[in-house]
Parts: sequence; C-alpha cells; structure tokens
Amino acid sequence: MAISLLTHRELIENLVMRDIKARYKQSTLGIAWAIVTPLTTALIYTVVSKYFLKVDTGLVAFPVFAYYGLLFWTLFSGGLSGATDSLVGHLSLITKVYFPREVIPFAAVLGKLTDFFFGLLGLVPLLLIFPTSVSPAILLIAPLVLFQVLFTAGLGMLLACANLFYRDVRHLVQLLLALWLYMVPNLYPIHMVPERFLPLYLLNPMATFIHTARTLAFPQLGDEIYGLYLAIAVVVSVVTFVVGYVVFKRYEPKFAESI
Repeated sequence: MAISLLTHRELIENLVMRDIKARYKQSTLGIAWAIVTPLTTALIYTVVSKYFLKVDTGLVAFPVFAYYGLLFWTLFSGGLSGATDSLVGHLSLITKVYFPREVIPFAAVLGKLTDFFFGLLGLVPLLLIFPTSVSPAILLIAPLVLFQVLFTAGLGMLLACANLFYRDVRHLVQLLLALWLYMVPNLYPIHMVPERFLPLYLLNPMATFIHTARTLAFPQLGDEIYGLYLAIAVVVSVVTFVVGYVVFKRYEPKFAESI
C-alpha cells in the first residue's frame, strides 16, 4: 500500500487539488469556509450547551473547546463522506486509466487535511477573543492526526466499495455520521459521561482521539489521558486501515460490473 501511494503520489496530489478546487470554485470566501463552518457550529454549540444545558468547561472558553474538537470531527466526517462517494465520482477516470484504485478514496481523505490545518489557524483569533492558554504539547497531535487519517481511510475504502455496488450506502453513512456526532465530546466535556458508560464510550476511536487532542492542548481542563483506550484506538485504526485495504483489493476486479 505504501509503495503504491508513493509511486502514484503525483496522481494523489492532482486528485487532492482537484477536490479542493471543486469544493471552493466560485466561492467568495473560498478556503476560509474551513474556518467559518466549524466556527459557526461551535457558536451554535455554545448557545445550546452553555446557556441552555449549563455545560461547564472550566478554564477553557466553550467556543474554543467546541471549535478545536470540531476540527478533528470535520476532518473525520468530511473525509469519510468524500471517500464513500469517491469511486462513484471518478467513474470516468476508473474506466479510462489504469492505476491502483485505492488512491481515489485515500486522496479524498487527504483533501480534508487542508481544511483541518487551515482551520487550526482559525483557532488563533478565537484564542485572542476568548483568552485561553495553549500547552506546547499541542504539537503532539501530529501522530493523533496520522492515526485518525488511517482510521478514516480504512473505513473510507470499505464504504467506497460498498457504495459502488449499493448506492444507498452514501445515505446510510450520512445518517450514521449524524448519530456519531453525539458520541464524541464536542457538545459536552468527557467528565459528563456517566462513569459506568465511560469504558464503552472510549472504545469509540473518534471520542478518544478528540479527547486526547483537547487534553494535550488544554491541560487546564483537568482531564486525564486514557492511555489504555488511546492504545486501543491506535490499534483499531491500523487494523481498520489494513482490513479496508485488503477488502478493497479483493473487490477491485469487480468494480467494472457496477459501472
């Protein structure tokens, strides 16, 4: 897989740039939407959680709390949605040129990294508006992002295959993502999860990744990093990626049947 991606890195770069241009073509704000979208959601969360549900995030202002977590969630949900639709969206390319087809869903996931990193820049003015100290440990999110991308790409390859044969899959994915959103600590801090449900909750890789990334950046929250569950999330990510790749290659010869 790694050799295949390196060999076709130019194609991946072209697909990523094509995806970015298609998303922001003729858009007034352009890539600034990578900041506006999670910021708007974070502000809505602030109104609902802080003023209606009375959620307390302590020394970290809720807009900062929510915005930072939403960057990771948007990277996942956007990448998974894009990967699911990727094969269907590139049917003409698949039928005309030979190349490893796994490049397509992988490029769809990588394309969302641009939004993620640009969104991180949007955190700076938010920190100025809502003064909050950030730990240097925020730099340690790099490996978290890597494993999250592997997890997303693995699921993406599985769902891209399924969606090629059964077009209802894309709609099912959107429904599942809408439900999954409430199973990660963005609308609420993790200490609000009942103790008896916490072990099950942390088996969700995205909940663990988001919680760990936020705890690294804002230790003043007073939350602990659950090392065991982080290790499980890493293993699940790698296994998901490997399984996704194996299944993808298993069904790749049958792609022509659905075109």
